[in-house]
Amino acid sequence: MNDVGAFSFAQEFNALANMLKDPDEAEVPKEGVSKPGANPGAIGPSELFNVKVPAPKAKKDPKDIWDDEEVTDAVEDDIEDGRIVPVYEFIYKQAVESTDMFLGMSGKDESSTSCEDMVLRIELPGVSSAEELDLDVKSTYVKLNHAKYKLSIYLPHRVNEDKGKARWDSKKETLSVTLPIIRDDNF
Repeated sequence: MNDVGAFSFAQEFNALANMLKDPDEAEVPKEGVSKPGANPGAIGPSELFNVKVPAPKAKKDPKDIWDDEEVTDAVEDDIEDGRIVPVYEFIYKQAVESTDMFLGMSGKDESSTSCEDMVLRIELPGVSSAEELDLDVKSTYVKLNHAKYKLSIYLPHRVNEDKGKARWDSKKETLSVTLPIIRDDNF
């Protein structure tokens, strides 16, 4: 009985399909011929005139972390050329007023997150004047070159490179670079 119901359903389905078929439409053999259906891309002219298509970009390996240009810049500082890396330290400074000390109204504390300036103090024994030094300060790193010394370090905070100040102490033979810290988040 189950087979009879399935057979009658198939017959009814074929009869319905024949009823809905247009009698004027001729059967075209569809052997190996594929015709795209109507879609949004079929609207409009079939040829596009005066359209310039940009050249495809070179595909990069998705596992690459850095571009080739970035790698060579970082590696050039790592070349051992016999120069000494000087002793350096970071010191943080903040502007403290009497209201900060006694009333504590500004919300500042003694942590580095409340500091406005960062001082990089570099000890350079044997250097007689600041004219011998080549200092390059960017927002994220500092590079110092001398015939005897070489220093290239990334800074712990972003700084305003245009408002920085450098001071040479000839008695202590140290260079102090004061850099204003740029804070992204004020909490």
